[in-house]
Amino acid sequence: MRPSIETQTEFRAAGIALELAGGQGTAWRVGDVTLKPLDVLPEELLWRDEVAREHSVGGDLRLSLPIMSTSGKLIVDGWTAFPYLAGEHQPGRWLELAKIAREFATIFAEAKRPPFIDMRNHAWARADRFAWGEEAGPPVGAPHVADLVSARRQVFDPPGIVHGDLTGNVLFDCVLPPAVIDLTVYWRPPEYAVAVIAVDAVCFEGAPLSLFEKISPARCFPQYLVRALLFRLVTDYFNGRPVTDYGAYDSAVARVLELAEGT
Repeated sequence: MRPSIETQTEFRAAGIALELAGGQGTAWRVGDVTLKPLDVLPEELLWRDEVAREHSVGGDLRLSLPIMSTSGKLIVDGWTAFPYLAGEHQPGRWLELAKIAREFATIFAEAKRPPFIDMRNHAWARADRFAWGEEAGPPVGAPHVADLVSARRQVFDPPGIVHGDLTGNVLFDCVLPPAVIDLTVYWRPPEYAVAVIAVDAVCFEGAPLSLFEKISPARCFPQYLVRALLFRLVTDYFNGRPVTDYGAYDSAVARVLELAEGT
């Protein structure tokens, strides 16, 4: 369903509405504005408008931040708006994504833990908490979970604001700085965000297993890989992915369990 003309007008979006590929298939481009149904808590959207905007001033990344409507609202008839940022997803630039993950964390190094993190109850939030041992009850029937939980050890790096889903949410442009869209905020150590990139790259974009050892110098990085795999596996499970459809994870899990030995 496309946004109404009234909604487009409220967000000063002018032009032909074009459905955008990617994501959950609900976003539309109208001129230089991207319109999408609200898919986060209102408190999270407000955080992006206030806290993320304040901390991103002068940064080296272009961040996708909300547009206020002409009537002073961030949500109009269930829709939100963001600037349309030039660029495209380019698989294979995983080491650059890792650098961007660390830059993103640095931008928010002084930010406090957002209260909305404890309010979220969607599959991704629940899986994140499970991956970090904060939500009990291992998903019955989810492949590899028991082995990964057994390999999980405590880590001691301090947490902060990270983007937990960068792999498909960075747009590269030949002139402009990288653009980070769909700000998916978690409160974790920065190398965890890098681990999610590595897991996504190996499992879904054809990266070699050797990326697990190249993408981060952190000695405890295998422990972040354990958590990143748990996060992706359990998210799929909560979202109803068939148990027979987890083959993409097999080699990654085997290698990460080897790397995690002794950490």
